[in-house]
Amino acid sequence: MELIEIAQLVTGIATLVVASVLIWQMIIQKKTLDIAHNDADSSMSLSAVENKINLNTWYSELITPETIEKLDKGLDFLSPKEKQLLDSYISGHILLLTTEWRLGRMNKNEIYYKHGLRNLLSNKASLELIQLKDLDSRQVAVQTGFIGLFKEVIEEASDGKFFTSVQLQKKYT
Repeated sequence: MELIEIAQLVTGIATLVVASVLIWQMIIQKKTLDIAHNDADSSMSLSAVENKINLNTWYSELITPETIEKLDKGLDFLSPKEKQLLDSYISGHILLLTTEWRLGRMNKNEIYYKHGLRNLLSNKASLELIQLKDLDSRQVAVQTGFIGLFKEVIEEASDGKFFTSVQLQKKYT
């Protein structure tokens, strides 16, 4: 073998070694990214649950049994303070749900989001309040899939396809 052939052989072997090292580094990096993604997903899920618990706790501490009964009668039966409380509660939950949707939580599972929206619209006052809002003009309008789900649940609620909060209380007592 001539010197040039030996040099080409050594260069070829060196190229294969470098390529192998780079492939190995990419495999390690992918595993690291997968672990980081799982950690971020877990953190986001725990944060979402914590935020919902805090919002529900805040609301339950401020709402009275009388207000709960008024909610099933409609917005006209609520005082301005009760309306503001309900609006804050609903807006907070919508913000959480749209953020979860945007971030792809639960793989945008429609059952999860419809359940959350149905819980929000479980009384007449909530439904009336949501119907006053122009969903298409909100920032969340970019989330067309979410808005579609939301409108579907609003339509179900408008048709009376699920229980009011008073009906649920009577059902379970």
